[in-house]
Amino acid sequence: MASVDELIDAIENRDERTAQELIEQHPALAIGESLRESVLRGATPLHWAAHRNMTNLCEKLIASGSDTNAGNAQWWRTPLAWAADAGCAETVELLLRHGADVNGDAFGMTTALHAVAQGGSTSGQENADAYRRTALLLITHSVDINRQATGDRDQTALDDAIRKGNEAVIEVLVEHGGKTTAELRLADY
Repeated sequence: MASVDELIDAIENRDERTAQELIEQHPALAIGESLRESVLRGATPLHWAAHRNMTNLCEKLIASGSDTNAGNAQWWRTPLAWAADAGCAETVELLLRHGADVNGDAFGMTTALHAVAQGGSTSGQENADAYRRTALLLITHSVDINRQATGDRDQTALDDAIRKGNEAVIEVLVEHGGKTTAELRLADY
């Protein structure tokens, strides 16, 4: 029988045809988690398909039992955060339609909004419009726009967007009431 990691490899390599075949032959793979020793341990095929914006594959995985709120991945915990990190607005919308928790803990009390604010490997510069649309989707689904992460910075999504220079997301957050940690502290006085 094929393994979850074989399915994840196909998705990671954008081989949607092989991934679809593996799910059809072994539907139980849809609910599995990666056992590889890495920062991606615990990720499901849905995490990977969400990050690759493979909406058809995400639909098939969800129909086969994938949990839209799976939270054991060692990187961003949820499929929603993985999709947001890559600016995959279509997949974010699909996951939200299928019950993904917009305020679910993505990592250290962050949300998927923190992930979109960081803008993935390009800090939101490669496809600014995709990151803008993704942020707007999360906001219209009532994400806690000023939620502060735990840790040494207690940062908000706006803090992350500013730190990364993600101008499109900065604009959206400010327009919808996003605050920095410093602004929130001043408001408490």
